[in-house]
Amino acid sequence: MKISAGTPDAMPPGLRSLSYGIFCWANRRPRALRTVGALFRLWPFAGGWFGMAARASAVKGVLTRPQSFSNSAHAANLAAGDYLIGMDPGPTYHDDRRLLDDRLALLAASLPAAADQEVQRRVQQLGQRGTNKSFDLIDDYLMWIVFRAMDPLFGAATGKVVAGAHGNVNDPGLQRQYLLEIRYVAGQLLAGSTATLRVQRRAELCSDALRARIAAVSRDIEQAWGVQSTASTITRNAAGLAWISHPVTVQSGALAVQELLGRSRVHRALRAEAQRLGPAGVWQDAKFRDLVREHMLELMRFRPIFPLLARDVPRDTEFETGARHNAPCSAGGKMAIWSIAALFDSRVVKKSGRFCPARNWGPHQDLRWLMFGYGTRQCPAKDYAVEILTSALIGLLILPELRLTRGEGKAIAYDGPLMSRMRVNFV
Repeated sequence: MKISAGTPDAMPPGLRSLSYGIFCWANRRPRALRTVGALFRLWPFAGGWFGMAARASAVKGVLTRPQSFSNSAHAANLAAGDYLIGMDPGPTYHDDRRLLDDRLALLAASLPAAADQEVQRRVQQLGQRGTNKSFDLIDDYLMWIVFRAMDPLFGAATGKVVAGAHGNVNDPGLQRQYLLEIRYVAGQLLAGSTATLRVQRRAELCSDALRARIAAVSRDIEQAWGVQSTASTITRNAAGLAWISHPVTVQSGALAVQELLGRSRVHRALRAEAQRLGPAGVWQDAKFRDLVREHMLELMRFRPIFPLLARDVPRDTEFETGARHNAPCSAGGKMAIWSIAALFDSRVVKKSGRFCPARNWGPHQDLRWLMFGYGTRQCPAKDYAVEILTSALIGLLILPELRLTRGEGKAIAYDGPLMSRMRVNFV
């Protein structure tokens, strides 16, 4: 037996809502996913029956065979159209990947300074709040830090991409509209075929708006990028770069902070070191930045934004589960990569359930970055994303101690699988 993606349009409304609810519930509870994943690791033959790769060796094996286990499983979830994440290797993929790598290379020159600068500005604003006044960690902090740090991706065209061809580039309302637009498009990547029709339609409407926005300023983007490409190439890559880069990084940061706030001892130890260095020293001390970066990676291990990944099976094949026999996979089917289980595989990660940023990964250092994928299809922006989030976390450590708000309803609100609000205040 192998997993198969449902088709929401063909499902009865009640079943569709139930399926989506179960998916969202599971996606918000990494501990539950780790528990189930541990069972698949313990009994890999069962994972083979259901098309689930859970052991680290199995997950890495599948991810290094893109011809047999295809990224095209994501294509149905790309509401804004084709993009690298849903393509198989080929001429279009390789041309688009070169264009993406050229854009990302600009971040190397500006990071982490750009992120640090925006963090310091936001920290100064937040530091003026009293202990009883809450704020949204996503909408008032992370969203803008990631936005400013990623300005170089569109270069001189950034303002027009955000505000539209004729909008005021300094209008925060237009900026917020753009950031919400791309958030809903990105959410569809996570929700995929399980999403209700309402959620799918919203993603489609936002995707239409995003493509129209990009098409209206495609000439500006082409000039800013210094390339000569067809309008479809510019629109495809600009739209994809917009919706995948910002929302995914913001969501990863929110999940990491959620995990940190649940680990009071770890949080206090980091804050103590930040206080020892002082508000200026934290930005100058390279060892402290390395320490925070290691913590960010460990937090992301416990709460990865993509705990499960689907793959299409274009041809009859099999994968090594770790059991005595391989698991057969029939052409036309799908299988699932249980990456959150692989990150906690005690066979390669000693004391995997222990929170240990300084862990010696030895020959399995590459597994530490598995939350970003693996092999040739690993996220090309992983280093930049971690740098931005490291800066964001340093800023939070020099503020008064944070906690989730109380007495104002639920501090964390979700929009499907995505965290849409995280209200916090200072202790």
